[in-house]
Amino acid sequence: MYKKCLLINTQGGKLHRCWTVLDTAQTLQCGGLTTAQTKDLMVLGWLVEILNAGYLIWDDIMDGSLTRRGKPCWYRREEIGLMSINDACLLTSSVFVVLKTHFKTHPAYHDLVDMFRETALQIEIGQSYDLLTASKDYGGLSQFTRDKYNFIIERKTAYYTSYTPLALPLVYLQLATPRNLSELYRVALSLGQYYQVRNDYLDVFGDPEVTGKAGSDIQENKLTWLVLEALERCDEDQKKVLKTFYGSSEDEGVAKVLAVFVELDLDHVYQVWKQGKIAAIREMIESVDESEGLNRNIFNVFLSKLEGDRMRKVGVLAN
Repeated sequence: MYKKCLLINTQGGKLHRCWTVLDTAQTLQCGGLTTAQTKDLMVLGWLVEILNAGYLIWDDIMDGSLTRRGKPCWYRREEIGLMSINDACLLTSSVFVVLKTHFKTHPAYHDLVDMFRETALQIEIGQSYDLLTASKDYGGLSQFTRDKYNFIIERKTAYYTSYTPLALPLVYLQLATPRNLSELYRVALSLGQYYQVRNDYLDVFGDPEVTGKAGSDIQENKLTWLVLEALERCDEDQKKVLKTFYGSSEDEGVAKVLAVFVELDLDHVYQVWKQGKIAAIREMIESVDESEGLNRNIFNVFLSKLEGDRMRKVGVLAN
């Protein structure tokens, strides 16, 4: 059952995190990786994907999601149900088993373990706050703020989507100086913000046939970039609609919220924000200190993937 869970829950995605680990190392070493190093880095990349798979199972359960990557969520399979909770535990625990088996003699082994443990903790903190702010008992839209949104982004998204895949090669290649990690975190956080805001946008304005997941942020009362923009731009009548129907599971209520988003032209607002954010990220990349072995091109490669969503798709890792 573990093998089936592993194969199904790591397939169908863009494998962005996995490839980022290898691409980053190749850039840092100017393509001069040995065969053994390449294999090690692919293993590290897949461990990030496996960690991600475990947390996505939990996320789908907590959010009550129906589909993931165009297929029914793992927990919704008739033969799985709540066994999926333990399946997610097995996936995340197996990360540390593989680390011990494959990297125990590597000089950076303990730092690699620490990075995965810290990544798991940050995801859990972000997930907890994401669920808290979405609770109807939390206080409604009046409690939604930019600071809270940024707190969730930094932990639930940016840390393991951009920082960890970019930082793991530095740790593995023993280039993880305090200055390099500080520079990396600064840019990775901004990249993670772009990634999450785009996800928020696609949840409402994206095509489920393309995204592989039916939008549900409105129904789940999620603190998102779109609802924050709407609250800042709406008039009193529109605000009343949002306060009444945001978080509604009824199609009619969701449609009313969507109508407000359209009236406020949030599609266009996002496109303008996107261009400004990309320009700001590029400027930030140009300011990166490369004096201790960091290479700003690792960020350019990452950003180019996000911009064009040109992710490579492959099968699962061979033995």
